[in-house]
Amino acid sequence: MMRALVAVLAGAVVLSACSEGVSPLPPPAVKPGPGSGSVTPVDPTDVLAGGGSVATPPPQASVDEEPPPEVVEEEPPPAPLPPPSGSAVVVGAGSEPTALSEVQQVDVDFVVSGVRTKGQVDVEFIAPGGRPYEKRSATVVAPPEETRTLRYSLPVVGTPVSMTRMTGTWQVRFFLDGAQLAAASFTLEP
Repeated sequence: MMRALVAVLAGAVVLSACSEGVSPLPPPAVKPGPGSGSVTPVDPTDVLAGGGSVATPPPQASVDEEPPPEVVEEEPPPAPLPPPSGSAVVVGAGSEPTALSEVQQVDVDFVVSGVRTKGQVDVEFIAPGGRPYEKRSATVVAPPEETRTLRYSLPVVGTPVSMTRMTGTWQVRFFLDGAQLAAASFTLEP
């Protein structure tokens, strides 16, 4: 069906272009007007054909005048962004000195602001005595004017923390793109 329609339309286009053997008509002849037998051509430099007033050139621009200065409105520079900042707080069990046997895990919240679109957050859990116990990393995405809260948990039950009785004061340090922003501590008692 579609092929037949295309064939009919193509035939119509071809036939409409056909003039059926009649040559195109010549352009109509221009008939001269009254008194046209002795007209002389006008001199190409005399645009007024000998009559009327003489055209004068435009006045010269004064050399002494300076053009008015262009007014360019400059945008004020963007306000400097505040440096990244952060705070950390131990929440739930561990926020107060707690017996090791009573703690399932210790949760620490890290609140960060001033992230420049995307940043690398590192957290270090430092065991009593100053030895590193665990390090984790995460990516945080936020505009500079917003804050983000990240929660990190240190499992205690069934880990070397409880099995080797790692009691004492623990340190938790938080870094954004390598710069330390916050620290918190908690105490696990025997």
